[in-house]
Amino acid sequence: MASRQQQMEKVKQLMDFTGLSEKDSSRVLKAYNWDISMALNHVYDQQAINYQQQQQQSFKLTKAYTQNIKNLFDTYKDNQKPDLITVDGTMQLCQDLDIEPTQLEFLLISHQLGSERMGEFTRDAFTKGCVQLQVDTIDKLKQALNTTLKQQFQTDEGFRKIYSYAFLLGRQTGQKSLSLEAATELWRLLLTDRFNLLEQWIKFLEEKHGKAISRDTWNLFLDFASQKDLDMQTYDSEGAWPILIDEFVEYMQH
Repeated sequence: MASRQQQMEKVKQLMDFTGLSEKDSSRVLKAYNWDISMALNHVYDQQAINYQQQQQQSFKLTKAYTQNIKNLFDTYKDNQKPDLITVDGTMQLCQDLDIEPTQLEFLLISHQLGSERMGEFTRDAFTKGCVQLQVDTIDKLKQALNTTLKQQFQTDEGFRKIYSYAFLLGRQTGQKSLSLEAATELWRLLLTDRFNLLEQWIKFLEEKHGKAISRDTWNLFLDFASQKDLDMQTYDSEGAWPILIDEFVEYMQH
């Protein structure tokens, strides 16, 4: 029979090796007549069984979770194209989320769910977006839209991501540029509270430009509009701005 001191040493050893509490280590060692090897084998076997059970449980939960997302997608899918949500499904999705396709919220949800064409969602991108947000029902998606996605948009990085994405989503299929009409709508959606000369910019484009907006102009305009203390009178026309922005400043100076 091990002495009290030996018993305490073995308890400490078992605790160090296995992470068990003093009480549990003592209980296991007593059960195996203070044989440290047998006690260790028992604990490791038990831990392996527990780990396996946890993995199985986790797999079951993940399977159920992805099945819920699949069901959610299927609610809105196109009957002719089972891996695609098209315009009708998108309209229903908007209705269920209490948003309009013309609202900023629609842009946020389209970005999260990987839409590459206005009003269309693929099964893979939709699933990936839901998994990232950890949502598997329409109510959870709605809640995440009004909390997580809106909060992300409030950050400078989040805003720039959405701004850049808006250009890609707003283009007509096969077009490299954004129609002036689409650009105008998206600028109003994104910049109304951020750039106080927005309406003058749009008026200038409609009067003097009248053409589609290139990606370069779209991106650089955000940098121009984001300048602190923007002053048309001290504008540097030698700066690296697109000619269109130079022309706008000239337009504003007259």
